[in-house]
Amino acid sequence: MKTFVFCCLVLAATFAMQSGYAQESCKVLMAGISGQYEGECRKGKASGKGKAEGTDLYIGEFKEGLPHGKGTYRWKNGDFYEGEWANGKKQGNGGMSIKRSGKTDSVITGFWKKDTYIGKHEKPFKIINRTQQVTKADVTFFRAKEREITLLLSNTTGNTPTLNRGVTPKVALTDIVIVTGSYLRLVDLFDGNKQTAYKLDKVTFPFRAQFKIGNQEVDVEFFEEGKYTFEIVLNN
Repeated sequence: MKTFVFCCLVLAATFAMQSGYAQESCKVLMAGISGQYEGECRKGKASGKGKAEGTDLYIGEFKEGLPHGKGTYRWKNGDFYEGEWANGKKQGNGGMSIKRSGKTDSVITGFWKKDTYIGKHEKPFKIINRTQQVTKADVTFFRAKEREITLLLSNTTGNTPTLNRGVTPKVALTDIVIVTGSYLRLVDLFDGNKQTAYKLDKVTFPFRAQFKIGNQEVDVEFFEEGKYTFEIVLNN
């Protein structure tokens, strides 16, 4: 009986030493939080849920020694970020709170990419719907003081002879149904055989509208202020 108890105590002590050693050797690879770590570990690196503390503090998910997943990082000056991480950088949806002496904290919420804030939305626009014969609906965004949308319309068969000696009509914008936002004026830029172009000037964002080209349409929303080029290609 004594031998059994002694063996159990030895095994327990050995396990405790091994557990303590494994915890101490679990590395966090971000300098600001590389002092102490408590949590899940894999192959000698923080992986899974844990808490790491150095000059700063992080509580959340880790992968291979770095914040990865969801977590909260608090800097020694009181600033903190709560949200998504990837490989030790703010990546995805999250909020940053910045301390301001004698003032209310400044809070920035939205989407981040490689530690850089990119805006309140992951993309500055969203194609909500398009009809079947719209084969392409691409948007290019430029951050600028101007608030405009350049609309490029193309038709692969526009203004070409048909077998019955007719001519397919040129592509043209027939209506803009505004859902949210507004614009000051619509300017015709050019009118070609297979392509026409327009510009919506002085747009108020967010701006959502259904652009109608004959019996086809594209429903799109633009979130951020700036310059957009919106290209629509039809095959009819």
